[in-house]
Amino acid sequence: MFLRYAFFLLLICSSYSYAGQSAPKHYVVEGWIDNSYVPTLLSLILEASKAPDEVIELKYNKLYDLQLSPSRRIAEFAKLKGNMVMWTVTTKDYEAFLQPIRVPIFKGLFGYRGLIIRKEDQVKFAGIKSQKKLASLVAGQGEQWPDTDVLRANNFSVVTGLQTDNLYKMLAAKRFDYFPRALVEIEEEQAMIDKYDLMIAPNLLLEYPNPMYFFVQKNNTELAKRLVRGWNIILNNGTFDQLFFSQPRIKKAMTYISPIPRYIAHLKVPELPKETPLKDFPYWLPMTGSHTLPP
Repeated sequence: MFLRYAFFLLLICSSYSYAGQSAPKHYVVEGWIDNSYVPTLLSLILEASKAPDEVIELKYNKLYDLQLSPSRRIAEFAKLKGNMVMWTVTTKDYEAFLQPIRVPIFKGLFGYRGLIIRKEDQVKFAGIKSQKKLASLVAGQGEQWPDTDVLRANNFSVVTGLQTDNLYKMLAAKRFDYFPRALVEIEEEQAMIDKYDLMIAPNLLLEYPNPMYFFVQKNNTELAKRLVRGWNIILNNGTFDQLFFSQPRIKKAMTYISPIPRYIAHLKVPELPKETPLKDFPYWLPMTGSHTLPP
């Protein structure tokens, strides 16, 4: 299952020679490595930015077996030595400790939230015609998720839990009214939605700027430049779009933003870094055919 917020990779760079000749320089990448979207994207970026004499080698790191809170993960990441890459949604606190590569991994889709509800409440949610009415209901969120702070800053009531699967159980047990989930998460969580006889509210979405970036350590300027270079290459040659739109989770998410009109509650994000490029940003997917939910 897609982990909720933060992942990181340990990049250990080494070189060697033999018989008086220079062998290829190896980047041994250790971390959460599989065939899912974000590790594949990072691999494309690294491959695009590598020198002719470099070889990228990916290995699994057992550090991913540890259960850490988002804030603890950031703190541990910042203390590690070597070349590291992490991916997470951005906040002021995160950018205070880490250096972001400001291209959104999900084209802004991580900021569009479908509302998971109990099927029996479909009529109740269909009758919501204002943000104030929606905010009078209770949302469920992770205790240390940045989304929790966003909802509370916009005067939404929130009940928190520790794990995604527990929050689905809590929703089914009527501990709260709805569970906002990023549209790109719904595909991988469909089994839990079906298990607890839940559904996505067909008429409502939340939206707030919530870009997920790759991050490197503050002082690792070389690696940051390398990732920017790789990003530019795959953005310009179409490789990024080819990968992005081929993903099942993206295809599923797109069914919720078009063609059915929905009412969208646009929320403010107090902890969004001021450097976040929002105006005329070329990488966001536009939302069409929907209406703003009145205050």
